[in-house]
Amino acid sequence: MASVEFQNVGISFGATPVVRDLNLTVEDGEFVVLVGPSGCGKSTILRSIAGLAGVSAGDLKIGARRVNDVDPAERDIAMVFQSYALFPNMTVAGNLGFGLKIRGEARGEIDAKVAEAARTVGLSDHLHKRPGALSGGQRQRVALARAILRRPGVFLFDEPLSNLDAEFRTAMRAEIVRFHRDQGASMVYVTHDQTEAMTMGDRIAVLAPLAGGHKSNLMQYGTPDEVYDRPANLFVARFIGTPRMNVVTLPVEGGAVMFGSQRVALPDAAAGLARVALGQRPEHLRLAGADTPGLPGRVEHIENLGHEQILTIASDLGPLILRETRDDAQAALGQPVVLVLDPARLHLFDPQTEARLD
Repeated sequence: MASVEFQNVGISFGATPVVRDLNLTVEDGEFVVLVGPSGCGKSTILRSIAGLAGVSAGDLKIGARRVNDVDPAERDIAMVFQSYALFPNMTVAGNLGFGLKIRGEARGEIDAKVAEAARTVGLSDHLHKRPGALSGGQRQRVALARAILRRPGVFLFDEPLSNLDAEFRTAMRAEIVRFHRDQGASMVYVTHDQTEAMTMGDRIAVLAPLAGGHKSNLMQYGTPDEVYDRPANLFVARFIGTPRMNVVTLPVEGGAVMFGSQRVALPDAAAGLARVALGQRPEHLRLAGADTPGLPGRVEHIENLGHEQILTIASDLGPLILRETRDDAQAALGQPVVLVLDPARLHLFDPQTEARLD
């Protein structure tokens, strides 16, 4: 396997920069997920590793080798596409063995390798079938097995689960994670789905479009826990988490802010700021009695998810989202409520720079 390293990498399409000043390292054997909204450059970054998008600045390395100008066929990568990219006129066995045949391997060796790859992804009983007779999840397994047969230094996944329904996506997530664990392979996985990012990656690279005025696409690079528990800036705070983090910007007076009638003292890091952006996850915001200091509001919408419910509360600071378990449910639609912050679980940001305040 091999590491992948971006050193001050820039990628442009004509005169338009798409990726700027990217510094990121995928360690040997690591599973890294690139996640972000449309236009953030995640697929372009993946294509640059494959050699399908040119690097206009900086250095891109696979292992110890600089590959800016290396032909895609010589980069020792395998790619799993969103659209499966299978030959419809070939059987599963034919699809899996095609690359080996092109490379001139002996028939007996091809059959043995195809059988082993099919066993790895649970397709041993489907080798005689054509792609049209397979489910979406089975087709994606064929694409994964084909990549396995390549025995690359780095596996690249370009939103491979987007075409599957929810049940298949969950099953395939588990299969890909198991495959990574068994093979110890270096993997770079692109998705717009933060659930995939949080449940699959050893580390997550949260990316943003340059159109937002950012100096680099990379907003934060860390483990799922680090990204969720300590978002580095407002972009990450708002993007990671479902429902998204509540963020309100409040004036600072006497080293504190007022959340309705609740006074919240600020740390020294906020000293000198006239205003501060204050964030709290929906699961940490809570409802309290009418005589408790807090922010008055009214229950505007309730989303019942069975094991929990998501409340949208209308307030003078705008709509705020609260998550509560089914056992804790106490609010009814249209009911007046009081929202109370948990001071121990606040996230504070500079509203000008959008950077986290520690």
